Amino acid sequence: MSRSPIAPRPVLRSLVATFAVALLLTSCGGDSANQTADQQQDGPVLAGYERDPEPTVGTITLPAANRDTDAFAFMADPGELMMVTFGYTSCPDICPTTLADMRIAYNQLGDRGNDVSLAWVSIDPERDTAEVITNYVEAFVADGVALRTDDAEALFVAADAFAVTYIVQENDAGELEVAHTPNVFVVDDSGSVVLTWPFGVPAADMVSDLNILLDRYDAPSAT
Repeated sequence: MSRSPIAPRPVLRSLVATFAVALLLTSCGGDSANQTADQQQDGPVLAGYERDPEPTVGTITLPAANRDTDAFAFMADPGELMMVTFGYTSCPDICPTTLADMRIAYNQLGDRGNDVSLAWVSIDPERDTAEVITNYVEAFVADGVALRTDDAEALFVAADAFAVTYIVQENDAGELEVAHTPNVFVVDDSGSVVLTWPFGVPAADMVSDLNILLDRYDAPSAT
């Protein structure tokens, strides 16, 4: 994997820390206030935010470490939803917290959990081998999809489609330091990102949002 030029360790730590803070601020910012106002006018209020226009990611594919495919598409099955997030297995806090919340939400959906899938993308494929990422993802959600690629350009294209930014940088001790956008994305069966959760959205709110979105699918057949 190609890397940026190595910076002195104190400088690098400062850069990574600054970058991480910027990512968190960006993930929580934007025009979410206007989006919430629209939700209040149009129907139930969502904890996550909807982007206009909705990003389209259905044509983007990556290899799945625990599936028999080198071209897993970011598109839910018909009438279903897919939760997607990016991270790395050696992450000490944000990634496991996010996956734990996603697991809780997935389980609390009950039978409706059959209509929701989970895909997790590694931004650190050098350390996240197929075996490592498979064990990691399946420890949280048994049928979760573990995605990784050694193609740096393919990873960048996938992340960029979701507006995910990341940095994997080697310090002067030869250690990798990582920062990334910590959002969770909900993708529908057309490959559109219909909802984005910033880091820290509680599992209960995820459940509520997923039920609202699934109700939208059910509404036409109920009328």
